[in-house]
Amino acid sequence: MTSTSTTPPRQSAAERLRAEHGPALTLGDDCDLPDDLQVEIDPGAHLSLGDRVSIRRGSTIQVHRGATIAIGDDVAIGEHTFISAMVGISIGAGAALSNMVDLHDHNHRARSATNTPDGELVPCASGFEGAPIVIEPGATLSNKVTITAGVRIGANALVGANAVVSRSIAPDTVATGVPATGHRTFDGVPVPREHPRTLTVGFFGTSIMEHLEAVNAQMTTQANLPEVGSKVTVEGWAQRGWVHRLTLSLRAAWAHIAFDVRNHGEGGATSRDIAGIVEADRATTGTDYDIVFLGCGINDVWRGFQGRVSEAVDLEEYTRHLTGMLDQLSGYTRRIVVISETPFGPIEDPDTVTSMNAELARYNAAAAQAAAAHGALFLDVWAPFTAAARHLTGDPAGLWSDGVHLTELGDTVLLQQTERLLAEHRIVEKLLDYPLLERHAALKAYAPMFARHRPAGA
Repeated sequence: MTSTSTTPPRQSAAERLRAEHGPALTLGDDCDLPDDLQVEIDPGAHLSLGDRVSIRRGSTIQVHRGATIAIGDDVAIGEHTFISAMVGISIGAGAALSNMVDLHDHNHRARSATNTPDGELVPCASGFEGAPIVIEPGATLSNKVTITAGVRIGANALVGANAVVSRSIAPDTVATGVPATGHRTFDGVPVPREHPRTLTVGFFGTSIMEHLEAVNAQMTTQANLPEVGSKVTVEGWAQRGWVHRLTLSLRAAWAHIAFDVRNHGEGGATSRDIAGIVEADRATTGTDYDIVFLGCGINDVWRGFQGRVSEAVDLEEYTRHLTGMLDQLSGYTRRIVVISETPFGPIEDPDTVTSMNAELARYNAAAAQAAAAHGALFLDVWAPFTAAARHLTGDPAGLWSDGVHLTELGDTVLLQQTERLLAEHRIVEKLLDYPLLERHAALKAYAPMFARHRPAGA
């Protein structure tokens, strides 16, 4: 009598994971997964792996309740790597994670009285905060790299071994260290971009921010300029001046970032008017800003010297309006810069101008105090402006077109001071990180970034 025995075919890692997690897992074709890969997917969470994903032994992927992890095509993940999401982690196509890389998109919140009102001495009593981690296509993370919550690694970036990346890294950049910083750039290959970073920048102020100029397309088309002595028709108005030039400077310096610039400057506006503009903007658009530049006061003072008493705003009312705007803007703006007003130029006789500037200086001092009380930066352009006027050869009045509005040279002084402040405080670099939010708020706020990686209705 002959007996035969059959051994069931060995189940692959992919088959095991599909059986364990069902629709919570989207798994592409031709993936190379180790038998000991640990995958934990909580209810309401989703893990998506693209085609030809390779993961080496000893690695763990955790997708906590409601979160999403999306790993693109042709991603390679080394041994003993740990990936844990409470909000969302995106790893772009062709990215490479070496051995013992750690990605956590969340932190324990501080064990403060607010976060632990019951005073519980248990590990998770204070709750969690989180923000997405985005690793763009083609990026490479070397051995033992740690990526913290809210960080974006640019396309093709190369992060050196043992680095701790707590700030976003630009594309085509070599970064090393603790904390990791970029040391050099290179000519990277073109890669697809997913949900590129956009910074929303708001300007609230007077005509010095608005800076309208007459526009005719022919006037700016180098190949079709009008003949000298000919006439052109004004076709409209465009905002130029230092705000326009700063916008161009930001876009040139940070070409991989989109800047949504909203200039709400208004000619002739007092602090009373600008407070209304801030209120109306929030009520009608609901815009959250990454950075706001706020400046006012010159018209508050000027109206009094013009005899337009009903339109003038005294210092007490000015301070009240400015404080109110800072209170409101602080609720939905990540960084606020209060800009001092520029001094009056030769708009009246010298004694009157001296009196006007003495009064305007009091408003600027109040603005500096209000900014400090709200944790906003204060940019004092008064001192460099008066220094430039004092030392300017040939035409000391060359900073003003009419004693109030600025020439291109005056605009350049403002531009330089603003760029210096941005660089000194590394404002743009810090704003590139995704803001940390309480865990549940973060899931709601960042859900649109990961919607396409989840099944319909999930």
